[in-house]
Amino acid sequence: MSVLKKEFISRMAENGGITKKAAKQGFELFIDTLMDCLTDNEKIMISGFGNFEMKTVKERKCRNPQGGNDCIIPEHNRVRFRASEVFTGKIAGK
Repeated sequence: MSVLKKEFISRMAENGGITKKAAKQGFELFIDTLMDCLTDNEKIMISGFGNFEMKTVKERKCRNPQGGNDCIIPEHNRVRFRASEVFTGKIAGK
């Protein structure tokens, strides 16, 4: 089951004892700041949660499964997230 943005913000408001409007503003500010830092090619390290960074993926050859013809995927950037040991430990129930 997926949690949608609206549901996530509602949970933030409940858990934090704040209004949904304040939770939405805080969430959107976090996401905007995260995107700004990643756009500037900065690495974000959040203690107890994980690290975000941009990674350049090199150009590569591939095969189109429908047509069977070869194609090239151009070099592009991808966001990489590595969860911290604390985070993975909590998810695993430790």
